[in-house]
This record gives sequence, C-alpha cells and structure tokens, in this order.
Amino acid sequence: MTNQTPPSHTHEPTPEERLANAIEGIRHLPPVGGVTFRGITTPRTTAPSVLVTQNITATSRDLTVATIGLTSPGIAAVILHTGRDVTPLSAVPQVQEVALLPGTVLFTGRFVEIAGHTIEIVEQLFPTDDGQWTSSTTTEGLTRLTQAVATAINNATGQPCPINTAYCKRFTTPIT
Repeated sequence: MTNQTPPSHTHEPTPEERLANAIEGIRHLPPVGGVTFRGITTPRTTAPSVLVTQNITATSRDLTVATIGLTSPGIAAVILHTGRDVTPLSAVPQVQEVALLPGTVLFTGRFVEIAGHTIEIVEQLFPTDDGQWTSSTTTEGLTRLTQAVATAINNATGQPCPINTAYCKRFTTPIT
C-alpha cells in the first residue's frame, strides 16, 4: 500500500465570487453613520441627481487620507447612515475606511464653498413609505457639516498623506 495524497479539490474563487464574498462579509458589520470623505467629485457640469452604487464604495473618516494630502482631483463630504466601518478588518487600519454597500442610494452634485475649497456634498438618502427617496439633512445639520468640514480642511492643510499614496487612490475613483 502506498501513501498517496488525495487530489486537492479546493476551488479557487473567481473575481466575481471574491467580490460577492466581500460584500456578504461587509454586510454583516454593523451600520454606522457620520461624515466621511472621498478625493473626487461628480463633474460640476452634471446636474444634482440620484445615484445608486453598483460596487463597494470606499470612503475615509480621514480627509488627509481620502484626498492624498489635499492633492486629489476634488473633495466630497459623504453624509452616510448605513456605511460599514471596515477598520477592524483592514490591512491598513489607519485609513479609517468606511464602505458603502452596492445599492446605496446617494444624492450627488451639490457643491458648496468651505474654507477656500469647493466641496461636493454627497448624501445617502432614505426610502419613504411611498417608495420615494428623501434626505434627512436639516439646515442645522448642514451648518454642523460645514463646520466639521472646515475643521477637517484646516487640520489637513499642509499635512502629507500618512500612508502609501497608491493605497489612497481607492478614494479618488468615480462612484459607480
């Protein structure tokens, strides 16, 4: 009798299966709200509109990271309600990444001037009882957001990106 190793029957997941597994894993994390950032905006020639994400969308709580030290193509402040804080699972936890799942409904294309920068306000919308989508942001909430973004910009000014800038490019791709 010879010792033979049985053939391996492990299945190497396809890229699609890996994405589906990642989405399922992230879905199990508790939802978090707050303001996060991206280092790109919707083209300013685009009218404000509703966008439904098709992929996992990376945002960061750290403006310096999301904008690669304020050198990215733009700045978007993302008001979210059901993001997933992936920091505990991240290979780079200092990124402070909060992911939006596919199917997240966002209102894009609103721009404001804050601390000398043009900022896009991207807001996650809520479903209403009649199947529509609505904002939960109040005038007071926008005032607090403006103050928080101004503070973040002030803190980020002159600060280099604290991690490998190639990694941060994930925050500067268009939302799809």
